[in-house]
Amino acid sequence: MKTLAIIIVALFLASGLSAQENATNKEVVKTEKQKRKAARDSAFANEYLKLKGIIDSMSFVLEADYLYNQWGYRIWVPSELNFIMVDSSEVVIQTGNNSGVGYNGVGGVTVEGTISGWKVKKDPKNSSFFITMEVNSINGFYTVFIDISANGRASATLSGLRPGRLTWDGWVQPLYNTSTYQGMSTVADLRHFPPAARMQIFHRFSRF
Repeated sequence: MKTLAIIIVALFLASGLSAQENATNKEVVKTEKQKRKAARDSAFANEYLKLKGIIDSMSFVLEADYLYNQWGYRIWVPSELNFIMVDSSEVVIQTGNNSGVGYNGVGGVTVEGTISGWKVKKDPKNSSFFITMEVNSINGFYTVFIDISANGRASATLSGLRPGRLTWDGWVQPLYNTSTYQGMSTVADLRHFPPAARMQIFHRFSRF
């Protein structure tokens, strides 16, 4: 009888210890999840502040990996030649490639302009920004819509008074950290790639 009682007590103790251990493990897992979430939130907050700083100072570059036209056709492009640069009230918008001369000497078009309108919509909850920028240039008047996500990924869509639209898709960098190369300023509509250049990489966009 004593032996049975001892066994029962031992089982209860073991069960209690197991439950306590499971509870401890759950607390550890919960704590680790909270730490990871806090680290992610902190990283998002830091990235948001960095993006906010370069946007508020109007000192950044969108370096594009891809270009899209109004019909959704996409081509890969070298980011050092395809960009939208904002430097205070000045803007440089460029397309280019490594296999052609083009109007600007780097296989595309380079337009320099000034900002006549600037509106920023901030979303602190998602750490994102949406910018509407009006640009005056010798080439014409353009509206540029820039959507920047928390990790710095961004897209910028350019439209003008005439039909046609072109989108730069890439990453936003501080102006001091850019690796872009600017070609010669040109008088040509950014949305109309020069047929004389005969650049195969842009053949799908020649009707812009």
